[in-house]
Amino acid sequence: MGLSFRQLEVLRAVARHGAVTAAASDLRVSQPAVSMMLRECAAAAGFPLFVRRQGRLQPTPELRVFLDDIERVFSGVERINRLIEDMRDASVGSVVVAVTPALADSLLPSAIAAFRRTRPRIQVTVQAMDNIAVVETVMQGSVDFGLVLTPIADVDARLVPLCTGELVCIAHPDSPLAGRHTVEPRDLAPYPLISFSSSLPLGSLVERSFHEAGVPRRIALEVNQSSVALALVRAGVGVAVVDPFLLMGEREPGILRLRLRPQVIVEAQALVPREGALSRPARMLLAATRRVGSALMGDAPLPAPLRQGQGQGQGQGEYPLPREFRGEPGRDAPIRAPSRAWPGREPPSARCIESLPIPGGGQADDRRQDPRAGSRGQAGRQ
Repeated sequence: MGLSFRQLEVLRAVARHGAVTAAASDLRVSQPAVSMMLRECAAAAGFPLFVRRQGRLQPTPELRVFLDDIERVFSGVERINRLIEDMRDASVGSVVVAVTPALADSLLPSAIAAFRRTRPRIQVTVQAMDNIAVVETVMQGSVDFGLVLTPIADVDARLVPLCTGELVCIAHPDSPLAGRHTVEPRDLAPYPLISFSSSLPLGSLVERSFHEAGVPRRIALEVNQSSVALALVRAGVGVAVVDPFLLMGEREPGILRLRLRPQVIVEAQALVPREGALSRPARMLLAATRRVGSALMGDAPLPAPLRQGQGQGQGQGEYPLPREFRGEPGRDAPIRAPSRAWPGREPPSARCIESLPIPGGGQADDRRQDPRAGSRGQAGRQ
C-alpha cells in the first residue's frame, strides 16, 4: 500500500524538526495524531522510518533513500501554488497574436512595450502574415486574436474596432507636391505611382478612390507592404497612397505627408474567435493595443498604467481610459488633440469604444463586419 500525500507531509515535518511535538505544531495538528500517522506510515512501508538518537527522531537509511524525492514533491507543489497566485494576478502567462505587416510595423510594437511595463513576465508571440492568413489563423484557434486592416470579408468572428484613420499620400520632400497640404487622385497622375494590387485591402481602397475621381490608377511599382512603399518614396522613386498607421507617432524623416481628398477611411481591427473567452493576459494586451492606437492616432498622451488594485470595475485591463477617449458605449469619441502626423492641422479621425467587445470581458460585439467602413472587399494580403 502506498503513502498518501498527508502521510508524506508528516514524514517531511518529523524529518525536519526531529520531534513529534514540533512537527505537530508545524502541521497544526495534535501530537497524538502525528504519532498515529507515523505508525501508519511504518506499517504501510513495511520497515522503520525513524530511530531515536540523543533524544531526537532521525530518518532511517531506508527513509533517506527517498527523502529527497519527498522534498522535490513539496517543492513542486509550492511552485504550482505560486504559479496559480501569479496567474490570479495575471502576472504570468502567454499571448499569441497574428498581425498584418502594416500593424506589425507600427501599432503593435508600441502596444507591447506599454503592456510589458506592467506585465514583464507574460510571454508575447507575434506572427506577422497577410490579412487572409490572419483571418484563417484566428478561425482555426491557433492564436489568441489577430490584428487586421479593413476592408475584410465577412467572417464568423468578433471584430473589435481599435482606431481609424485616413489614407495618406506620401511623397519625397523634393517633390513638386511639397508646397501642397492636400491632393486628389488627379494630382498624382503625373508622377510614378507606388501602389498595391486591388486584391489587397489597401489596394482596393485606393482603386475605389481613383475610380470615384474618374482617374485611372496606373501603377508604376506594385508592392505588397506599406513599409516597402515608404522606402521607395523616401528614395525618390515616386508617390504612394498608404495607410496612416505606419506614420503614427513621430514624424518619418524624408517623407512628405499630404491629405488625400476625397477622404478614404481605413480601420485597424482586432479579430477575436467567436467561441470561447480570451485569457486575462490576452484581454489586457488587446486593451493596451486599443489605447495605444487611439493615443497615437489622436496624439493624446498615453496614460500611466494602474497599480495593482486600482481602477477596479473599468473593464479596461491595466490602462485607464483617457477622458478625451471616453464616450457612451458603442458611440464614437472624437479626438481633438493636435497630431504630430498633421502638425498645425486637424488630426485623422480616431475612434474607440468605451466597452471592450471581447468574449468574457465587457460588452460583446457580434457584428460580422463594421457598417461604418462601407462595403467590404475580399480579404487581402496586406
